[in-house]
Amino acid sequence: MPRSYAIGEFAEELGVHPETVKRWCRNGDLDYTRTPGGDRRIPHRELLRLAGDARPRDHVALYARVSSHGQKDNGDLERQLDRLRDYAHGNGWTVETTYTDVGSGLNEDRRELNQLLDDVQDSDYGRVLVTYEDRLTRFGFSFLERLLDHHGVTITVIEDETDKTAQEELVDDLIKLVASFSGKLYGMRSKKKQQVVNAVESEVTVDE
Repeated sequence: MPRSYAIGEFAEELGVHPETVKRWCRNGDLDYTRTPGGDRRIPHRELLRLAGDARPRDHVALYARVSSHGQKDNGDLERQLDRLRDYAHGNGWTVETTYTDVGSGLNEDRRELNQLLDDVQDSDYGRVLVTYEDRLTRFGFSFLERLLDHHGVTITVIEDETDKTAQEELVDDLIKLVASFSGKLYGMRSKKKQQVVNAVESEVTVDE
């Protein structure tokens, strides 16, 4: 859960009197929420804003994804995480949190990716590590990069080349795209749609 502060904690962090913080809240100078009991809680981003601090780049989050539960059961997900942890520790970075998803990179409604996006504005980390760009998303990587950068968080891709498994997943995603669009064009159960999908499957191969 993103960090937040009570009035007294926030005042102590900034070295000001609690009444000063209360006045900022009343005047609309600080964003805050209220607990069920009515107490104010001030998000971590407000501390960063007022302190003028950049997000700590040596505090990182890890994001890993595989396309299927079979890949997860085979250990692919854990191997990604091991690679990311080794990279972080090799650079002397602290791992603050980990996000993992099982699903296609074309799926925009991945639970842990959405959680990362919810957390990022109040996060304790200044960097997100992924093995390859397509682990985060098949399309729109630059958009996510700009979005996180807006909140002071950098995405670091630790591998330059796509491995064989990722290439195979890309083929699967391409076939899913063709099936989806041809289904909308010709009807999900139509013979024409299946002919298009079969043609793509027969033509698309992964180089050995």
